[in-house]
Amino acid sequence: MKIAYLWGLSLLLLVSCNGYKPVVIVHGVWDLKDSLYFMADMIKEAHPGTEVHVLDLLHGWKSLAPLWYQVKSFYKRMKPIMEKAEDGIILIGYSQGGIISRGIVESMDHNITTFISLSSPQAGQYGDEFLRLIFPQYIKETVYEVFYSRVGQRISVANYWNDPHHQELYYKYSSYLPYLNNEIEDYFNKDYRDNFMKLKQLVLIGGPDDGVITPWQSSHFSYFNKNENMTDMRDQSFYLFDSFGLRSLDKAGKVKIYEVPGVHHTVWHHNVSVIEKCILPWLD
Repeated sequence: MKIAYLWGLSLLLLVSCNGYKPVVIVHGVWDLKDSLYFMADMIKEAHPGTEVHVLDLLHGWKSLAPLWYQVKSFYKRMKPIMEKAEDGIILIGYSQGGIISRGIVESMDHNITTFISLSSPQAGQYGDEFLRLIFPQYIKETVYEVFYSRVGQRISVANYWNDPHHQELYYKYSSYLPYLNNEIEDYFNKDYRDNFMKLKQLVLIGGPDDGVITPWQSSHFSYFNKNENMTDMRDQSFYLFDSFGLRSLDKAGKVKIYEVPGVHHTVWHHNVSVIEKCILPWLD
């Protein structure tokens, strides 16, 4: 009886020591309630006992709410999970959920150790395919007239719409992405940088056949210049000036970049290979 008790106690201690951190998942624009359950189930199957929380709010039309509102709303749901996780949590953001997740990382008090950005427009968005999903009446060349206005900024997509041909308007009206990048003249939020640098690992996942995130390299913090030629992440001004800590994380070897061909935007979170090779290894 005593041997059985000691064996059971040892097993309990072993499970506790090797326990996985809670995983929180933030969905993308227009997503349905159960859109990320497949990935959640794969994580649970690969890592039994893992708490996986697919945050259930702001679906459908509600996903077009301003991003600062969404940041606060998702954070409110996350806070009790973080408070119970002494060793921290892992945050996965898919598509628009990745740019919301980054807002949480930078602007909120957190214990997020690993942030996985799954096909998310971290450097912005400028493409018709994405636009047609929500605003079929507009094209990328003209939608800035709506997005770069006080009214337009009430729409989530406008908060990270980065028109390379109208940068003055982008910096004047965009209320979200340039602030996260600490690119606004006469405005620098040290907390954003400090909070971002709490991360022990940043994982960036995207690929050339995404078909929605435009340019697809935005998922790796690369972006168009004014001639729509690609500027690599490490040549971006926010990287060179280390305005929010990306360069520091990269130099410390804490940034992992995956370029995965053959995956369309709508199936990243259902692709078994992506989940197995690009996500599961970072959940230990």
